[in-house]
Amino acid sequence: MLLIGKFKRDRDDLRKRQKCVVRTERGREVAELLTSFQPIPEDMSTEAMGTVLRRVNEEDHKTAQTLEKENHPREIGFFKEQIKDLQLPMKLLEVDHILGSERIIFYFASETRVDFRELVRRLAGEYRTRIELKQIGARDQARLVGDVGHCGQELCCRSHLKDLGGITMDMAKVQKHTADPTKITGRCGKLLCCLRYEYSGYKESRKMLPPRGSDVLTKDGPGRVVQQNLLLREVVIELDGGGDRVVMKAAEIEGAPKRVAGCTGCATRKKVPEIRTQVRKKIEKDTMVRSMTSDPPEFRRVAKVSQIPVGESLPVIANSVPIALFNLEGTFHATQGDCPHQGGALGGSKLDGNHIVCPLHKWRFDCESGAYMSVGTGSLRKYEVKVDGEDILIKI
Repeated sequence: MLLIGKFKRDRDDLRKRQKCVVRTERGREVAELLTSFQPIPEDMSTEAMGTVLRRVNEEDHKTAQTLEKENHPREIGFFKEQIKDLQLPMKLLEVDHILGSERIIFYFASETRVDFRELVRRLAGEYRTRIELKQIGARDQARLVGDVGHCGQELCCRSHLKDLGGITMDMAKVQKHTADPTKITGRCGKLLCCLRYEYSGYKESRKMLPPRGSDVLTKDGPGRVVQQNLLLREVVIELDGGGDRVVMKAAEIEGAPKRVAGCTGCATRKKVPEIRTQVRKKIEKDTMVRSMTSDPPEFRRVAKVSQIPVGESLPVIANSVPIALFNLEGTFHATQGDCPHQGGALGGSKLDGNHIVCPLHKWRFDCESGAYMSVGTGSLRKYEVKVDGEDILIKI
């Protein structure tokens, strides 16, 4: 089983990604250096740290190969023979023979508690070293023998995730994942560990957005929130009177009621207090959306036609607002300058057909309409474009 830890050293002949021999609480083991050496903070205890002994030499390589190619298969075979003879309800998962032969660790899975004292005596008599048997759960089993997940990448628990932590159904519900168990469970049969990666962002968005059913004031007039998009930090508002529905960012809402813990909205009309200035500034900063200016829109020169070849884009600033300008087969289109997901700059990249592609997380948007192509519903903010000779003008 691969483990990650911090180690002390008193030598400078090692570089990142080099093999070395270290001493841990289990004995002498072969390790790979993942980072460059860093000074130990004064407030950090070194008692639990392992020690880097030396670089791996030719003898260490031969010993490791012998343990892997010769000893490992024999140890697996002998263990399976013994559990069959003793009729123990165990499934062997892996054998870890320490480089220095201080101990041999057998990892197994079982649905019940197993009395393996006789098995340990037989193993100790066969190998004349310390024997450890470790019963592991479903998550550790996937970490030990798993390969790839739904995403096609190596399992997080095998590649980088050290602390598995707790995963709850609330994490899936807040992110609006499907209730199909095959879609939200991993190789271990438990909820996917990656459900918690963006959970804090969704919780923050849920606190920031007005709840469903609440009355709000917008630049288009009063209305009621009928839907939330926590990922994009947007709400769908049904305007009073005509019943039209509009999608708005949190920063474009002029007033919202104070959120009550556990409230998801109701049919009761609520009084709309004004959002305080400091809260509004926080919303604008987190969502990376600028407030609408009070000046009447007008066409402003932002670039030359020759600056934007066909299929490419240019980031520009108009009236202090960042905008991305695109040349789609000779027709110019202008959208907001940042991706609504994580604020990636949309201007400066090439078009993929008629799609705008965010350079950070590859979110796609239709260049002509601004519609989201990757996730959810909605669209980028579009601006009217006019060409005057060699000049490109944007109405803002």
